[in-house]
Amino acid sequence: MLFLSTAVAILAALVLADLALSAAVIRRLRETEAKLIDMTSPPASGLPLGAAMPEFVSPDGQVSTADIAGSPTLIGFFSAGCRHCPGQAEKLADRAEEIASNGVQVISFLTVAEGMTDELGPTLRKAGLLVMDDSPSAVMATFQVQGTPSFVMFGADGRLAARSHDLGEVLGSR
Repeated sequence: MLFLSTAVAILAALVLADLALSAAVIRRLRETEAKLIDMTSPPASGLPLGAAMPEFVSPDGQVSTADIAGSPTLIGFFSAGCRHCPGQAEKLADRAEEIASNGVQVISFLTVAEGMTDELGPTLRKAGLLVMDDSPSAVMATFQVQGTPSFVMFGADGRLAARSHDLGEVLGSR
């Protein structure tokens, strides 16, 4: 009987030690996950709110800063193969009439790299002017766009009013 009681006590101690170690490992994994999220999240970037619209000319010469001066303008940046772009492009097309009724011009820049299919073009054409390019353009760099989809909204005064990867967030500022 003494042997059995000792074995149960030792087993109970081992189970408690295992629980303590498991809790420590889980806590450490959560800390590591938080650090990884911080390390892999893109830095806050882009033009600061209130910044003046930078001077630009689209790669095909279709549109420039001078063409849209004095008018509220929503500029969207998209790329073929982007996982979130189709959903945001649909939202933009669905709200195109509402956006236009508020006097806002819409310009979409779509990057379609060689070998990619253009599935977004027809949807984006419904929203307004579409500028296509086969590589990330200088316009993206000019607007300090780090990824797609991205939206920037400029007021009639030419100042940046909103920027986001989500159309709803940008339009919520109007």
